[in-house]
Amino acid sequence: MNIKNKALAINSTLIVVSTTIIGTILHELAHFLMAKYFELNPELHHNYVNYLTENATEFQKAIIAGIGPVFSLIFGIIILLISVKILKPSLLKLFMLWLGMNGILMFLGYILIAPIVKNGDTGQVFDFLNIPTFISVVIAVISFVIIIKLFSSLSKEFRFYKNEDLFVQKENEKQLFFYPIWFSIIFITILSLPVVTWISLLPTIFMPMTYFSTMKKYRKQNLENAELEINFISKPLLILTIGTIIIFRILI
Repeated sequence: MNIKNKALAINSTLIVVSTTIIGTILHELAHFLMAKYFELNPELHHNYVNYLTENATEFQKAIIAGIGPVFSLIFGIIILLISVKILKPSLLKLFMLWLGMNGILMFLGYILIAPIVKNGDTGQVFDFLNIPTFISVVIAVISFVIIIKLFSSLSKEFRFYKNEDLFVQKENEKQLFFYPIWFSIIFITILSLPVVTWISLLPTIFMPMTYFSTMKKYRKQNLENAELEINFISKPLLILTIGTIIIFRILI
């Protein structure tokens, strides 16, 4: 397979990596701005925010913790609607689709891991609200079901793209999902090092695996062709990805 026929995989990988980093930075920026509003002298890092916790009330801590996932959800819904309802098939539409999915995942995904990661965003909020562990587990299960159903339903938004003129759905599946998802999990995990605590890597490693529900549903569509052949590597997308990686590392 020549570079032209790898273009869909390369562009998809650039998209998943860059949207993951953008979503993470915006998520942490929401924490930062709320802590700034409370005048707690926050410091923005790649996947966490430091602030003067000793000067914060329990209510303020809960608000700061919760604002990240809430912002991600609102942002994700808006971006996803733009991608699905407005944009025509293109790399921009594909980029916005992944960015929207990432935003929603950073809300539902944090609810999903709340029973395990007690000091995570939603874990702190649940603790402040005195939500019992068994209730948080039930909420996590509901969150998981919603993620799977939502991401499965979005599989139809990927039907527009193919890697070469001769359409092969199995190869498209690999280039649209398999390679980009696994590469992004491994790459972002390495890029996040060092971390304050290993448990902070759990969202990075496990939350993106829910994207495989989209791949699974895509496989069942039995497509015969796709209207848009991706046969070039987007230079703006490459520059954007490199830029986001640099910013992410600066914020370590």
